[in-house]
Amino acid sequence: MTSGSHNRNDDTVTVELLQRYDRPGPRYTSYPTVPMWSDAVGAEAYREALRNASVRTDEPVALYVHIPFCRSRCFYCGCNTCVTQDMEAPRNYLDLVYRECEEVSRLLGDRRGIGQLHFGGGTPTYIGVEGLTKVLAKLRSHFDLLPRCEMSIEVDPRTAGRRAVMELRQLGFNRVSFGVQDFDPDVQKAIGRFQSTDRVREVLNAAREADYAGINFDLIYGLPQQTPESFAQTLTTTIEMHPDRIALYSFAYLPRLRPNQTSIKEEELPDTQTKFQLFSDAIRELTNAGYRQIGMDHFALPQDELSRAQEDGRLHRNFMGYTVQAAQEMVGIGMSAIGYIDNTFVQNASSLEAYQSAIETEGLAVYRGLKLSRDDVVRRYVISELMCNFAMVYDQLESRLDVNYEDYFASEDERLEPFIEDGLLRRDAEGLKVTPIGRTFVRNIAMAFDAYLKDPSRGGTFSRTI
Repeated sequence: MTSGSHNRNDDTVTVELLQRYDRPGPRYTSYPTVPMWSDAVGAEAYREALRNASVRTDEPVALYVHIPFCRSRCFYCGCNTCVTQDMEAPRNYLDLVYRECEEVSRLLGDRRGIGQLHFGGGTPTYIGVEGLTKVLAKLRSHFDLLPRCEMSIEVDPRTAGRRAVMELRQLGFNRVSFGVQDFDPDVQKAIGRFQSTDRVREVLNAAREADYAGINFDLIYGLPQQTPESFAQTLTTTIEMHPDRIALYSFAYLPRLRPNQTSIKEEELPDTQTKFQLFSDAIRELTNAGYRQIGMDHFALPQDELSRAQEDGRLHRNFMGYTVQAAQEMVGIGMSAIGYIDNTFVQNASSLEAYQSAIETEGLAVYRGLKLSRDDVVRRYVISELMCNFAMVYDQLESRLDVNYEDYFASEDERLEPFIEDGLLRRDAEGLKVTPIGRTFVRNIAMAFDAYLKDPSRGGTFSRTI
């Protein structure tokens, strides 16, 4: 294999490049991706995986808890949520969560160490500090939150103010993510989500005063009423507030699948060219401000542990996002939650009614998943290394999985030539390295190693890579 030449001498993510590589493709929060999973993996397969994993008592586990409730549904939202004003519903739901937690911990036996804990939704703070206190107490009765456990939570600045942010820190949460999306009032009106810049600044300052280890902002590009000028102001405000991390997501307009999106006027969405421009501008402004690109759509300050871990090749990724935590396996608790245990992906029932029925009858609520083959494990490693650390070292692949890259991936390697020619990827005697400009297109690069994309009959509907 030769390194190939590349024709680009700068690190500018141009609109032309974005257009060239914009196509449907997986986000690779898992490999194999969710469309490959099936109901052949259910509660019994999950029980077996948990029992098999229980013997690794010295290895920590990551734990995700899904709180699906919201008081209202934003027009753009694609999350698995339940809109309700009835506080009895969350109380009943938490009883089910406790039962699932008890069953999972029973099957894991003496494997109790938790290295990473994340509360997502919905709006986790919907149940209030009192509700979260009870959930944490229940978790601690079954698991050991390790001294360096990363405890993170998603917070809606509209409903959780300064006091709540301070109290969450007292409960032990050390990382917080604020859903900002966009600061522009016209955009907020178009997506049904009103929150002032002052409100966001208030909760940000509270988080800093409470000494959270990390603060994240979620932004979305491609929303209705967004223009390059308006989004530039959102970026300026974000950079001025200086969060430790920024997640920059592409808005996927799928009204047929997400009825709440019918409230968005399609004619108010930026056209394709403008959306490319929004993304290109954001990459430029954030990197010029000193943020480092972590994956295709995350950014972190140089001193943030994600940046340091990426430099050292220690970055990991799971359904909770990028992490430096060592937990290789994850347990998901709650409606629609996803886990990965004993080389098996599992997902809980995605409706509240189905989740309740399954927990009440079986104690677990898994309705689909996938047991990884040897080939899946190998490809998952390669894709994960590229997505997380922007590099894949041949010797490490061989030492970890006894796989010779040149023999195993001869045909896949040929498909990398366009990326090398466009300056997105370098290949040398040590391995593959994604270039700074190639980080934006790492999903496309990873797709070259996806065995399931070769078989259209096993494909799925994916968002676009840009």
